[in-house]
Amino acid sequence: MSATIHPVEQRFFTELFSGVVLNPGQLKRCWFARTQVSAPAGSYSVKFPRLEIVLRGEYGNFLEAEQKALAQGDMLFIPANGVNQPAWHKDVLLLGIVFAPAYLSLTFHDKRAGQQGFQRVRKCEIPHHNRGELVHLLQALTSLGTNPNDQAIIQPLCLSLLQCCRKILTEPTVEKLARGPFLYQSMCTWIQDNYARDVTRENTATLFNITPNHVSRLFQQQGNMGFVDYLRWVRMGKAKMILQKYHLTIDEVARRCGYPDGDYFSRLFKREFGVTPGEYRDRFL
Repeated sequence: MSATIHPVEQRFFTELFSGVVLNPGQLKRCWFARTQVSAPAGSYSVKFPRLEIVLRGEYGNFLEAEQKALAQGDMLFIPANGVNQPAWHKDVLLLGIVFAPAYLSLTFHDKRAGQQGFQRVRKCEIPHHNRGELVHLLQALTSLGTNPNDQAIIQPLCLSLLQCCRKILTEPTVEKLARGPFLYQSMCTWIQDNYARDVTRENTATLFNITPNHVSRLFQQQGNMGFVDYLRWVRMGKAKMILQKYHLTIDEVARRCGYPDGDYFSRLFKREFGVTPGEYRDRFL
């Protein structure tokens, strides 16, 4: 992804999002696409969450019977690796958002019925630091996909997601970062938000569309420690905070910091700080 942003396109999408966010009453139901084992011919799937909003006209998802005719204001949330098959059978203006870890990919489609191709297509990719609020909103929407009728909760979440996008669009400094520092900062933020998960150099590289060697090179060039050292530094810092504030077993503290083996966690902790987790916690009792 290029970090260069065309100001005309950025201004266009900023105005588009402002129109949606400042008129929330126009937003209607949020529908949910499903994750399927295989994508049928003509369908579309990416590894990041997506949100599509019908701004005018009619749009659909051929893979779900109740989603074949989405009207103005309807939204379609496609979770990571979810699948949809666009139905372009009517005039429609459609806003699409792909939520990648380091950027938003925005698309505006103007499709006219009976015409080959699109009347207009506008695209813009906006870099952003991996914002915690975006991650949590996307996780919440993905979870609520199992209970799609709870629209009283789902619709405000969608509006909050759009407000975050508008805020990212209006931030003036993010795009000035060169690609290397930007990727490094984005990965650091992602690790800080996801340290409790199974984080590896390989799955981080996959998430950011780069090679594992590129991940290592960025941490060596941009930071003061390697990838593995940084991950351990974040996890140990979180472990100290948990030990100070909560009375949990050492195994539970280890799990909450991304270590399934409590004994291994204890050895790492003592090597890092010179005391065991239990001895460190006793200082705060």
